[in-house]
Amino acid sequence: MREFKDYDDDQAQERKKAPDLLETALGFIGINLMWVFFAIWVLYGIVPVLLLALFINHMITRLEIKLGQRQA
Repeated sequence: MREFKDYDDDQAQERKKAPDLLETALGFIGINLMWVFFAIWVLYGIVPVLLLALFINHMITRLEIKLGQRQA
């Protein structure tokens, strides 16, 4: 009788693990946010940049509150 290879061995588990790219993604977002802020600043001035920054901060706070309620 033919035996089949067990695909739950250590090598298969190692292949299934994805690398943690959180720091890379946050760095990418930060760099892109800097050039977008700079471009808006050059085109329209500092006031729209500050308003956009306040809006982004507000949305992050709302997301944090919503995710906190979901975990509780």
